[in-house]
Amino acid sequence: MNRHKIRENLVFSVYQHLLLNKDLNSCVLDIFSLDNIDEADEYLLLLLSDIKENKFRYIEIITPLLKKWSFNRLNYIDQAILLVATSEILTAKVDRAVAIDEAVNIAKEYSDDESFKYINGVLDQIK
Repeated sequence: MNRHKIRENLVFSVYQHLLLNKDLNSCVLDIFSLDNIDEADEYLLLLLSDIKENKFRYIEIITPLLKKWSFNRLNYIDQAILLVATSEILTAKVDRAVAIDEAVNIAKEYSDDESFKYINGVLDQIK
């Protein structure tokens, strides 16, 4: 599975986790059609572990960048996109421009018409 598809499926997994308040590992198993989390790609496991460990820290980083919004007011898909992209940017496992571009493309496909602009602006501020 290529990294774009891993990101996209991880966004779906985080979305399901946020929406249903379901264990993130269970969501990954469902979305990736895995019987065991150990079957997952190394890159997926890295991001999954990072998001689980740092989810609330990332929300604290993202929230001040939202300008007159709170993280909880964003729709769940935008929250998921921001969490996955923030993980990629801050773990430095991929060039930040690639992480932002991927997040914008996922937002264009799965979020509201103008959300990609907002996501781009927020992620561009994360250092």
